[in-house]
Amino acid sequence: MKRHLAWVLIGLAACGEPTAPTRSGTYPFDFGGNVFRWTGDRLPVRYYADARGHMRFLVDRALRIWESQFLYGEFRGVLVSDSANADVIVRWADSVPPDVPPDAGPPVVACDGRTSFYFDGTGVALDSVRANIGITLGQTLTAAQVAACVRRVAIHELGHTLGILQESPGATDIMNTTPVVDAPGDRDRRTVEVLYHTAPTIGPPPR
Repeated sequence: MKRHLAWVLIGLAACGEPTAPTRSGTYPFDFGGNVFRWTGDRLPVRYYADARGHMRFLVDRALRIWESQFLYGEFRGVLVSDSANADVIVRWADSVPPDVPPDAGPPVVACDGRTSFYFDGTGVALDSVRANIGITLGQTLTAAQVAACVRRVAIHELGHTLGILQESPGATDIMNTTPVVDAPGDRDRRTVEVLYHTAPTIGPPPR
């Protein structure tokens, strides 16, 4: 999945953490050496989901899946009804697919996502985080194939909003450029756990 990130060099002091997980079996999550993650004082992270279609379901489901990857509750997300009060906004990029049961067959590239991080005027902290999910056009796809794809991509894009700023090179990771699995695997889990025990260099959006 594509994402944009303007990056800056800034160091933030590390705070006390529970025992950090091992870094073995992980993939890079930084952007040019810069690290973003939500700190404990900013939890729960507030997500606004596009009111059209079943985006609210997709975002809530993805949040619960990511929350389950953590050992100590290092990340929590909540849905809000007003985008003006959100830390992260997730919208449809174009058309809104029908809400149908997902196809259980082999994964098909029927959609795409893009997560963008925008900096504030200081250039050392984020102003906002935006994720968009679009439908792949020009192919003969069933509604069920699209439904399966947007479930995978919603999890993938929310992984970026948690601070996984790189794509995974592993084909069976949900954070792979083209995710073909339905949930985070062991490498995704270990990577996000290490991320949330790493001092950030990029500040969160203001509240």
